[in-house]
Amino acid sequence: MQVDTTRFGSLDIEDSKVIHMPEGMLGFAEKRFILLTPPNLGPFCWLQAVDNPDLAFVVADAKSCAPGYTFALTAEECRALELGEQSEVIFLLVVTMASDPKEITVNLRGPIVLNPERLIARQIVLEGEKYSTRHPFFDAAEKMNCTRQRPKRGAEKGAAVNG
Repeated sequence: MQVDTTRFGSLDIEDSKVIHMPEGMLGFAEKRFILLTPPNLGPFCWLQAVDNPDLAFVVADAKSCAPGYTFALTAEECRALELGEQSEVIFLLVVTMASDPKEITVNLRGPIVLNPERLIARQIVLEGEKYSTRHPFFDAAEKMNCTRQRPKRGAEKGAAVNG
């Protein structure tokens, strides 16, 4: 199948790789998506609409940015996703990019739950205040490592510097 995209041009995609979202993403009519993982994108992927070249979401696997993130699916959600008792699920989080990487956030309140065996997905809206719609992608320790520190006096000339 030929999938036209604004960002990646025309792509030849196997029909068996199409993710079906019967209810679509909140606020959007599209129901068929593909997951694109371009090189050098790090932990991010694109959830690209098959039938709308302009519609794509940056997403990330919750394992990469929200360790311990978990919630219970209802019986109705499990049926809609065609999950069995031992089925694997992947939680994808919609990413809000920012020019400053330290300001990148993910939506923990509206995850996309994907059944990777059946390629059926559903965006779930979690009730309550436990999770944020703007959770920092990088934790505090990673933010510290992301900031470029000025070299200590003398370090720029290769001089030994003791902490």
